[in-house]
Amino acid sequence: MDNNYLFSSATSVDELYILVKWPFVQDLMEYDWFKSECLLYNAFEEQEHIDSAYFVPLKRIYEVKDDT
Repeated sequence: MDNNYLFSSATSVDELYILVKWPFVQDLMEYDWFKSECLLYNAFEEQEHIDSAYFVPLKRIYEVKDDT
């Protein structure tokens, strides 16, 4: 079986998030949906600590891109 096909058919854009680092996330913070839909990145144990990075829904990135 093709794993890429299984992944793409089982996952919708509504379920995917991407990590957006500072200063790029700063512009997204101005949108009404930011506080309710984005998640602050928190490092655990030996993960890299990144200041002011957020997980942002991929669908919102597409919307912002389409607005420009």
